[in-house]
Amino acid sequence: MTTTNATKGVVVARLDRLSPLYEAGLRRGDRIVAVDGNVVVDELDLRFFAAAQEFRLDAVRRGTAVSFGVTRSSGYTLGVEFRPAAIRRCANRCIFCFIDQMPPGLRSGLYIKDEDLSHSFINGNYVTLAGARRADLLKIARLGLSPLFISVHATDTALRRLMLGNRLAPDIGEQLLFLCENNIRLHTQIVVCPGFNDGPVLERTIRDLLSLRDGLLSIAVVPVGLTRFRRFPLQPVERSNAAAICSAVGRLSDRDRQRSGSRRVFLADEFLLKAGLPIPPAGYYEGYPQIENGVGLVRQLMDSWSSAKRGFRGQAAASGRSAPGKRYFLATSVSAFPYLKKIALEAGRLRPGVTLEATAILNRFFGESVTVAGLTCAADLLRAIAGAKLNGRIDGALLPAVMFNYAGFTLDGYSAARIERESGVKVTIIGTVEELLELR
Repeated sequence: MTTTNATKGVVVARLDRLSPLYEAGLRRGDRIVAVDGNVVVDELDLRFFAAAQEFRLDAVRRGTAVSFGVTRSSGYTLGVEFRPAAIRRCANRCIFCFIDQMPPGLRSGLYIKDEDLSHSFINGNYVTLAGARRADLLKIARLGLSPLFISVHATDTALRRLMLGNRLAPDIGEQLLFLCENNIRLHTQIVVCPGFNDGPVLERTIRDLLSLRDGLLSIAVVPVGLTRFRRFPLQPVERSNAAAICSAVGRLSDRDRQRSGSRRVFLADEFLLKAGLPIPPAGYYEGYPQIENGVGLVRQLMDSWSSAKRGFRGQAAASGRSAPGKRYFLATSVSAFPYLKKIALEAGRLRPGVTLEATAILNRFFGESVTVAGLTCAADLLRAIAGAKLNGRIDGALLPAVMFNYAGFTLDGYSAARIERESGVKVTIIGTVEELLELR
């Protein structure tokens, strides 16, 4: 064994005792630096090179090089977790960046701008490829990191550089073509900023992406999100331009579906709502590949409610379930309010004596042009609850789960317990509409 300084590789944070790595001699705190002589830079390297049933592992333990022969049975996972690596930060200054439109004083993590290709593959995060080097693209191809999630916005290089605030951004068309030629498949998004990449520019961008043929899995066309803290003078999507965008994108989407056999170009729900158009049936969404981009959320909500009603009627008939006679404050976003209001009324008819009062929370924290539930803050919610209490007793407040992050906090740092204390109303976090029929 020789002494070395450990500057590369991945550090073991947790290791299952049944793991073949543990059985081979690896321990928590060891830094894995190579597999079968292949240098390990990150977790993706390790999992790629350690896919075989037998391999040799080089590691560093307290400054000393160690080596293990690993054998694992077919189907066994590595059973290891690693310390989080440094996230590759975004160097763009996008004219529409939501993070740059946030006020100071929020949680520090909210200001991190991620441009990490590994997160695109593992977590479905969108990246622009603006900082991707040739070596990065070659690594993607070599490891077969597919699918990836790419923010395109415009295929015109000059305009894209302007929108990204990055005069060095490479030609996205060349990058995407290289990836597709190397069997990497792509989900893409276009954030539409009226006056910049709408109209003919948007249509050209969609056609250019469709020219990638089988390499393209989907395109989400989404409206720019603007807060009252924005510095760049962008215009919001209004009813008139939403209707024009829906018409143009709809034509391109339908034509591609006729040619390819399935739909790949999707409009975010917000465009349809702004334009006053009906929400398409579930078949339009082809399995919801862009649900995280707000594409199909309303349809999924409506279909989930229809299913919940059918199931509840059967259960109620069998059990003779009685209603508790309570009044609930049901918080929702401005965008979803028409649908949640209808659901609340139907839920009340299914459970006589239960009153669900759907309330659209105006987003004064970020600005009233922000109309989605995931960006609702506790300050606005508390104001709305206080107003509702003036109209009578409230037995509980029902809050959408998307208001809270994985640790249970709103964007302005409130937990459900704190909201409950400050509002004086019992709080229940609702993840599905089915839960509205299970209230006690």
